[in-house]
Amino acid sequence: MSLLDELDIDPDDFEWRDLGLCQNTAVTRKPDGTTDDMFFDDYESDANVARQVDEMCLHCPVLALCAQAGSKGETGVWGGIYWNGAGKPDKNRNSHKTPEVWDRIRKRMTE
Repeated sequence: MSLLDELDIDPDDFEWRDLGLCQNTAVTRKPDGTTDDMFFDDYESDANVARQVDEMCLHCPVLALCAQAGSKGETGVWGGIYWNGAGKPDKNRNSHKTPEVWDRIRKRMTE
């Protein structure tokens, strides 16, 4: 019996993204009516946001699946890595990451 069966979830109505810790957290509306997206616009412009996003991703149960999606041409943070849209990590937007953070990401990708 699969976990979805145990939770009485129809696999046809379910996607891996449904388990992401980031569900409904990416976009915030500012008082002036504009929006901020912590996984795109705010990620490198605010070091605190970048660290918060990294930690959220590092604790997410679908980190590996998310990173795979990002590596297929997405832009923004996917699986704890800021992707450049060409299937490669963006060196500038990931520059705040320490070697320890990269080690944690690599370890989570193989779990």
